[in-house]
Amino acid sequence: MGDTVVYAAHGIGRVIARGQQDVGGTERECLIVDLATGLRVTLSLTEAGERLRAVAGEQEIEDVRSTLTAESSPRKQQWTARMKESKAKLASGRPVELAELVRDGSRQRQLPASQLSHGEQRIYRQARDLLTREISSACGLEQDEAEAWIEAQIASHRSED
Repeated sequence: MGDTVVYAAHGIGRVIARGQQDVGGTERECLIVDLATGLRVTLSLTEAGERLRAVAGEQEIEDVRSTLTAESSPRKQQWTARMKESKAKLASGRPVELAELVRDGSRQRQLPASQLSHGEQRIYRQARDLLTREISSACGLEQDEAEAWIEAQIASHRSED
């Protein structure tokens, strides 16, 4: 109990209990996870194995740093294709894919003639929040320190231009 985990698009959580629960007339072993967003979820061990993962380790944080400082991905012209790809990355909850969304969204917001659609802004904010929380947990930082770290990585690319 007490393990910190990541539940894909919902973010950081803590396992608070493990026990038996009646699911459709069958007793199953389950985990109860309190998420940082205030949600509490109960997952069978099978579901937990499929949906939960450990918080990013040192190598994943380095991969996030590299992603944030790398060139932005080419922007697809069709809004529907961009949204579909972005939603899939957000739903995966993988740190590097969140970093791609944050990097590309942040840089797109800096362009004078560019406007992110409402949907793109929402995805950008969700990805940034999830990434901030994971970096905070993985590196033992306060949320504002993790946010500053993300911004410093993005800014380091701008200063190289």
